[in-house]
Amino acid sequence: MKDRLSPTELAMFGGSPVRSRPFPPTAVVDEREIDAVLDVLQTKEFSRFAGGATHDVETILRLTSAEALTYPLNYFNFLGGERVRRFEADFAGIFGVPYAMTVNSATTGLSLALAAAGVGPGDEVIVTCMSFTATASAILMFGSIPVFVDVDPRTFCIDQKAVRAAITPRTKAILVVHLLGNAAPMDCFMDIAREHGLAVVEDCAQAPGVRYRGQLVGTIGDAGVFSFQETKNMMTGEGGMIITRNPDLARKCRLIRNHGEVVADDSYSPEDLIVGYNFRMTELTAALGVEQLKKLTDNNAVRNRNAEYLRRHLGRLKGLTMPYVPPEVDYQCHIFGMLYDDTATGVPRKVLVKALHEEGIPIGTGYVRLMYEHPIFLKQSAFGSSGFPFRGPWSDGKVRYERGMCPIAEDLIYRKFLWFYQLHPPAEEADMADVVAAFEKVYANMDRLRAVRPEDVTLEYRR
Repeated sequence: MKDRLSPTELAMFGGSPVRSRPFPPTAVVDEREIDAVLDVLQTKEFSRFAGGATHDVETILRLTSAEALTYPLNYFNFLGGERVRRFEADFAGIFGVPYAMTVNSATTGLSLALAAAGVGPGDEVIVTCMSFTATASAILMFGSIPVFVDVDPRTFCIDQKAVRAAITPRTKAILVVHLLGNAAPMDCFMDIAREHGLAVVEDCAQAPGVRYRGQLVGTIGDAGVFSFQETKNMMTGEGGMIITRNPDLARKCRLIRNHGEVVADDSYSPEDLIVGYNFRMTELTAALGVEQLKKLTDNNAVRNRNAEYLRRHLGRLKGLTMPYVPPEVDYQCHIFGMLYDDTATGVPRKVLVKALHEEGIPIGTGYVRLMYEHPIFLKQSAFGSSGFPFRGPWSDGKVRYERGMCPIAEDLIYRKFLWFYQLHPPAEEADMADVVAAFEKVYANMDRLRAVRPEDVTLEYRR
């Protein structure tokens, strides 16, 4: 007779998993989004952008987002349709800034913001080494050069001392990423920027609603950029937003977003001329955004409650360190980023993650690699074979990328990170209880897991 398995037998050894049903999808929508999209379909207004000049185009380019909503515009116009302008006006109002510009992704938004701030070919942009690849590729889009620096080991955001050490005569901007729902020390970066005459762009893709010393991130630097990709705290599938208090920067963003060269005439100075692109948001996307923005505060509250439950219960387990939030930060959790110390348990991280996966808990280990480890940086070849923008008369060629250059981030990525993603509604305490139960079950079987070799374990990406 086959031996009966203990109810605490790990699923990876043949037992029953703690959780067999999937976590809720990341897209948090209801009938309000459905009605908004149906309205777009019924009115047949999918884009109202026009790439062309009108007699009042310079007036239009400098309208605040609130003014743009009521300004008499043609059926097709340079600032887009009613839903795009409504989304921008609502977003600007929530964040307390005069200008908000929709874009088709946060990636293009970062590129736009940097270019509008005057960052161009050969200019260096100091940026964290640890973010999604788009943060770095956005710098390359207009020929600028990323200078990667290490992170703070507690907040995982860009380290202020490393930023100071990386400044050269070619430095033009600092791109600050607020990671996982935490905030970087913006007062320090604004001091550095003022001291050296640098632009500051905030990547707020993972931090909508986060406050630093009472001020919403994205409103502190020269520009803030937000992502509405499907996994974000508010989402439209794809899309993004740029916010700023600077009318000149807003004007330039609007030009680049919508084929800006078509409105240029002989009165434009060389500094004013720039090739524009189609970075425009559709009416369908904006309609979703209007409804999603209304839910941001409530959705963030659900994420924070779920994160707090995990913090209370998982913080008792040996070798696990819960996310650190500085006292000056009003945290809005995007991803619950724990640290794991395998020396405290004797079980390699890869084995632990495999055991949790088999129990139905899709724990991740952070980014697959750091941004400077991508071949385009290691080989310094981003556009064709010329070496642009890393080599040429526009660059001194001194920027180098190599593994080992950011040891803190490498230690986090390759040895310590444990990320849990499924905090969004409708996930609730019962779902978080499954996460805790799986961890406790795995920890109760650590003796057996110590015998498992990491090289015998295969991990699949799970989220």
